[in-house]
This record gives sequence, C-alpha cells and structure tokens, in this order.
Amino acid sequence: MPTVGVEFAKVSYTPTGGHLVLRDISLALEEGTTTALLGRSGSGKTTLLRMVNALVQPTTGTVTVHGRQVSGVAHEAELVDLRRGIGYVIQETGLFPHMTVARNVSLALELAGRPKAECERRAREVLELTDLDFDSFGSRYPWQLSGGQRQRAGVARALALDPPVLLMDEPFGALDPLTRAEM
Repeated sequence: MPTVGVEFAKVSYTPTGGHLVLRDISLALEEGTTTALLGRSGSGKTTLLRMVNALVQPTTGTVTVHGRQVSGVAHEAELVDLRRGIGYVIQETGLFPHMTVARNVSLALELAGRPKAECERRAREVLELTDLDFDSFGSRYPWQLSGGQRQRAGVARALALDPPVLLMDEPFGALDPLTRAEM
C-alpha cells in the first residue's frame, strides 16, 4: 500500500480581515510521486505550499507530513526539524544578496552542523546538477547572476540537504525554454 507523504484534510484558509483563499481542500500525496498544482494566479497554490512547511497556518483543517501534523506546530525546535526535511524553491528564489552563491546553497547544511568540507562538496554537487559550474558561479553574488541563474541556484539550495519533500513554486519561470527542458 502506498505511503502518504503530504496530506491536506479539509483545509481552508482566510487571512485575517481578508477573503476566502482556500476552501475545504483534501488531498493525499504519495511518497515518491510528483504532483503539480495548476490554477490561475491568486488561486491559492502558493498558500497551500506554504502550509506544508508551516509558513502559513490553515484557518480550518489539518496538514500532515509523513504522518506528523504540521498545522499548529508551535515549538521552534519542531519547526526547524520539519523545515530541514523540506526543500522549498520560492518564485523569487529567496537568495540572500550578501552571501555568495556557494554560501546560499550550503547554508542549510551549515545550520545543520555539517562539516565545512561536506558543505562545499555538496554545494559543488548540486550547483553542477543545476548546470551552474561551482568554480565559475560559487563565488558570485545573486545580483551578479541572470534571473534564470538565480532560479537554478535556488533549486540547488533546496536540493542541498537531499530533503524527502521538495516544494517548488514556479521554479523555472525565468528560464529560457531550452534550459527549462533540461531542468
């Protein structure tokens, strides 16, 4: 029997003082599968993704990751543990402008206490995986990259910890068609 990786059970969301964004969403995503959420701009796709790593709390319903309820998690240590198991590529890449590409990519590894050599080895590996040569791009800053290169660096960062859950919010929007197909 397939194992559920992420589940939304009767999830609704209305921001304080706002209008209903999500209504009664129930969806079980099996481990090892790829699921795409399609919808118009503003339909709640990003909000739903942000619920998986507890950046947004549902107004009603529950969200679980690997059988563990994430909606309502309040302890900082639990949030850190949850988020270390989830790679998240946001639309705007979210790279820290004052850090090099290599440091951006390896930051989660550093925060997890991994040795410096492992951080550099893994940064090199995931940058190469996203077609960014470590020796050419690792020492650059995000503002020195094209939009597509920044998006690929964001994907590399999300892959660095080899997370069991990977959330991708329009990760290839700034890529040209050939590079998008390669990714």
